[in-house]
Amino acid sequence: MKKLVSVAWVFKDDHKILCVKSKGKDKYFIPGGKLESGESHESGLIREIKEELNIDLIPDTISHDFTIIDTAYGLDNTELEMHCYSAAFNGEIIPASEIESLKWIDEFQVDECAPAAQKVVLKLLQ
Repeated sequence: MKKLVSVAWVFKDDHKILCVKSKGKDKYFIPGGKLESGESHESGLIREIKEELNIDLIPDTISHDFTIIDTAYGLDNTELEMHCYSAAFNGEIIPASEIESLKWIDEFQVDECAPAAQKVVLKLLQ
């Protein structure tokens, strides 16, 4: 089985979690993505969130919250290891790059998310 390591930014507000949908995808995900070669979790997280949401995470507020292990959605025989971080930010959240839409997801809409994202939403809202 292949392993995919990713970083994700978890942002909770009013009992909902910010999720994103990429162009051409059918499910919502937690904002973030794969690390580039030699990249630290923190620098990868800052880069991915800038690319996807056009905001700047504040480096000294970045905190590892938990890690989710699940099957990577849409990838055969691949395990996803998603490291979830919280952080304060500067700027206004605007979908950018491959992001088609944003949605604040609560426990009643969790089926709109990919499986690993569902685990994140439910963990944060329990």
